[in-house]
Amino acid sequence: MRKTINKSILFKTITIAVLILLMLIPLVFVKDIISDRKQYKNEAVSKIKNAWSDNIMLAAPILNIPYTYDEIETSTIDNKITQKTVTKTAYAKYAPADLNADINISSQIRYIGIFETPVFTADITISGYFDNISGRFSESFISLEVSDLKGISEPVLTWEGKEQQFEPSLFGRPLSLYPSYYKTNDNFYRNYYAPKALKALNAKIDFKNKTNKFELKFSIKGSGNIEFVPLGKNSVFHINSNWANPSFYGAFLPEDKNITDKGFNASWNINYFASSVPQRIDGKELSDSKFGVSFLIPVDNYRNAERAIKYGVLFIALSFIVCFVFEIAARRPVHPIQYLLVGFAMVIFYTLLISISEFINFSLSYIIAAAAVISLITAYAKFGIVKDLSLKNIILIIVSLLFLYGYLYILLQLQDMSLLYGSIGLFAALGVIMYMTRNIEWYVEEN
Repeated sequence: MRKTINKSILFKTITIAVLILLMLIPLVFVKDIISDRKQYKNEAVSKIKNAWSDNIMLAAPILNIPYTYDEIETSTIDNKITQKTVTKTAYAKYAPADLNADINISSQIRYIGIFETPVFTADITISGYFDNISGRFSESFISLEVSDLKGISEPVLTWEGKEQQFEPSLFGRPLSLYPSYYKTNDNFYRNYYAPKALKALNAKIDFKNKTNKFELKFSIKGSGNIEFVPLGKNSVFHINSNWANPSFYGAFLPEDKNITDKGFNASWNINYFASSVPQRIDGKELSDSKFGVSFLIPVDNYRNAERAIKYGVLFIALSFIVCFVFEIAARRPVHPIQYLLVGFAMVIFYTLLISISEFINFSLSYIIAAAAVISLITAYAKFGIVKDLSLKNIILIIVSLLFLYGYLYILLQLQDMSLLYGSIGLFAALGVIMYMTRNIEWYVEEN
């Protein structure tokens, strides 16, 4: 007597492996659907931002002091090179010595079709003073520099107790605070700063080196996030908002914050040793000193769907293995087409999840999609695969699928711990499969 490999089991194992690989094709199509819907959503969000106002980046107030310098200009006339000295005017930009900003932000949701994005209106009050500065003061002005002027209300500057009116910038060059990246030959990403500048409003002032106190008030509309540059030697920012899902980012996180389901408040206290913002800021790079707040949608259904589909092949493989073990243990043959149909049902789960979650809460969408697929697979097992399937085995199938989809949902809710729990789950699943296949006859005896 000698033992040989059980060819029927080997053939079925290879068949199942091929079917699992084939299921990669519809999963790729589902990923493309998610990408298309995300792009469609981004286009809708862009339309809202264009109509309302875009992300806001703010640097204010800035004192602009004119100065003159000589520049040699070269020209060629009749093949003769001539040079002349020209006196030009430029503006030195100075940051405040003390800056206190109170920002009250009212947020709301705007829709285009089924897509939504948060927008806000910020009421901003900035006060403080400038240090005394030597120079030519007759043409001095205060500038309010911001990334998008579309949603700004008429700002009012109070300088030394007198109100000054702003007008579109005619003099001076606004700051450039837009970082970008380029890739070098050694495949490292280097930082450089594009010439795109902020937009500016200017208010003429009578600068006389007195107390130099100011107060600036204005409202501005924006969407997505709002960023600030801590210009002062000492900068204090207070932000209050009715938005309950903020994300703080940038060079500085708030020293104090309180987030509730009714909104948040946060405060920053930053000195210029920490921010590296000098008193004179023209020509200085300030992008690394920015900080801001993003107004996040609590649940991004596309992001969760993308995370879920990463486990797609694994879940299909586990389902096929469970069917295979059931087939061998119960001696009930399952046709490869039946495996394939079960796999397609599990792929359809993701399309159901994406489409339903565009209209209702993601968690409820998940429950509906999972219940539909579990019901479909159980009914097919009872009336299509094994017509005399016992109640015990039906319950076993339902419990197995409930555990599978319940486990996937838990992984989606976890962030930092998802890899650990995913690894533990795979280990446990492998142990269960080993236990269930312990009595399978992988070899047959031949004379």
